[in-house]
Amino acid sequence: MGGGVGTVPTLRREHPDAPVIEPLRFTFVVACGADHAFSTWTERAAAWWPRQHTIAQQEVAEIVFEPRVGGRIFERTRAGGESEWGEVTIYDRPRRIAYLWFIAANRSDATEVEIRFVEEAAHQTRVEIEHRGWERLGTARGPAWRDVNQGGWDGVLPCYLAACASAAAANPSGGQHMATSVGTGTQESPWRLKTPPGTSEYQMWRDETADPPALVCQVGGTQLRYHLRCIDDLHQMLKQHGDWMPLGGADEQKPAPDGSVEAWGRSQDNPVRGWYGLKKGLRGRFGVYVPPLLEALGLAELEHNPRNNRMRAL
Repeated sequence: MGGGVGTVPTLRREHPDAPVIEPLRFTFVVACGADHAFSTWTERAAAWWPRQHTIAQQEVAEIVFEPRVGGRIFERTRAGGESEWGEVTIYDRPRRIAYLWFIAANRSDATEVEIRFVEEAAHQTRVEIEHRGWERLGTARGPAWRDVNQGGWDGVLPCYLAACASAAAANPSGGQHMATSVGTGTQESPWRLKTPPGTSEYQMWRDETADPPALVCQVGGTQLRYHLRCIDDLHQMLKQHGDWMPLGGADEQKPAPDGSVEAWGRSQDNPVRGWYGLKKGLRGRFGVYVPPLLEALGLAELEHNPRNNRMRAL
């Protein structure tokens, strides 16, 4: 993921003579490397961010931090609705991110969040958060809004810590790593992924204008399409399954191993009553290309062996 480094803009204070209000500061250590700690915050937030701390007040499909200075921070519901949360002002992966923060507020009342990721060992990172700028709201609103946000951080940070700990437990030896998806899932900024063994690269993005809405998979010069709902459907199936499931990737013309993700992706018993693949002749390989996306979104754990890989829900 490419990124620029910027400078946090100096926001105009509504009451320039008001005394400075102490920033909120949090420091803690997570059991993973800095890159994973950074991407868990910026790329996989939808997998762990508490629904009561979203605008929609429900589990959202995505929480997007566009990976650039000036990038939007927003939530996207499963129905496609978007709500703004903030704007990126510094993007220095994997060391630092800063942004204007105006979730549940007017942009003119934005405060500033800066997060540093300091790797202390191979699988240990110190996270330093500073949330400042309350004084620009004035002595009446500033302290009260600071207190509201203190409660927000108290609700969000334990979930982030658990998400980082879950990744560490899934990979205690450090021998395998969760896929890092570079992009936001649009055609202009697709998810860039690798097959489970790590031998081939490909891209995926949402096409919500298609009928039915599609998950597009570009592998070299070949384009496959799956029902977009497969992301949620596969995650729910794996949660109900409650254990590891073999991937069993196979072309459309070949049988899928019983009890595999591939077999489920073409079964009459799944929610679409058949193939998730949408292009005749290219409806297979569901168990090859879709699982790494769920891993990158923080929805599943995936093995990365040369063959016979499995996955399970997170």
